[in-house]
Amino acid sequence: MVNTSQFKFDKQQTMRCGLQVRNAFVLAPLDLQLSLFDGTVSRNDLWFHQQHSQTVGLDIVGSAYVNVCASTASGSISVANDDTIAGLHQLAQRIHQQGARAILQLSHAGQRAYVDYRYRTAMGPSPTATSVAMNRFEIQQVINDFGRATKRAIQAGFDGVELQGANRFLLQQFMSPYTNHRQDEFGGSLVHRVRVPIQIVQRVQQVVAHTAQRPFAVGYRLSPEERQPGGLRLIDTLVLAHLLEALQIDYLSLSLHQYHQPAVTGYTVSPVIQIFHDQLKTLPLMVAGGIRNQRDLLTLAEESEWVALGKPMIFNPDWPKDRRCDIEQMQLMTSPEDLGISPTYVRQLLHKGGVVK
Repeated sequence: MVNTSQFKFDKQQTMRCGLQVRNAFVLAPLDLQLSLFDGTVSRNDLWFHQQHSQTVGLDIVGSAYVNVCASTASGSISVANDDTIAGLHQLAQRIHQQGARAILQLSHAGQRAYVDYRYRTAMGPSPTATSVAMNRFEIQQVINDFGRATKRAIQAGFDGVELQGANRFLLQQFMSPYTNHRQDEFGGSLVHRVRVPIQIVQRVQQVVAHTAQRPFAVGYRLSPEERQPGGLRLIDTLVLAHLLEALQIDYLSLSLHQYHQPAVTGYTVSPVIQIFHDQLKTLPLMVAGGIRNQRDLLTLAEESEWVALGKPMIFNPDWPKDRRCDIEQMQLMTSPEDLGISPTYVRQLLHKGGVVK
């Protein structure tokens, strides 16, 4: 039997920025859609994170939109203006009271934004049937939006931010030739397509350097590749990852369906996590996707510094301590009310394979 008391992910971690974390288990960023109509933190948000941050080291609050035209869905959390700081402060405090560190995921949905089309229009790198292309001024505004959102996260008491560069949202839209058809300095070659994500990271780091008076982490989440013809290739995201490594961010989070899924656009069919682990020598990796039991953790121990959990943590907030419990059994034993989420959300989770953002 494995001696879990000596298990890698159970040990205290110290990030590059100096942030100390009690263990390497992470509540993955979830698109809970529990917030009020204007994106303000709700009592349901507070209750969910209170219940689900008691055993993890990091609680990543998912899909906080940085601009009123950037929301991923109705009910997402907002960090788009200073009026949101008070509610976010309550949320960070509630997470800290459980002993976890609080990370706010900063998101811009771009072409996929949830907007009221009577008054606003979604924007992205290139036009689509439901969105328009950003001009240079609007791109600079987005970069500044991420900077201002970072300052609000610091003021609210969060311990770091994670930049949402995955799940086909704006940063990935700029990276992907499938969604970015620009012919200026923000599109075309990979050198140009990485410009917006990198400038956003640099802007966020500038704000942290000038504003944070305590260790404050900066992470980045990405989808390693797109399967459709003409989409984002693994080699493209590896180049981005090396640039992020050079910028010395605190971690890189890989958004995967299954943590050991093989590459489909790369030079090898090796698992994606293995390729990134072999390529990146100094950038800690975080991985999520299909992690269900102790055996999965043992597999990941050689390839990842952090393990992010969605479904296991939703159905059993004590999963990092009790890793032998079967997920299907947990689903039958636990009610939505006990979980702090709606029955509709539970049905979506069970039938659509997860909601990690």
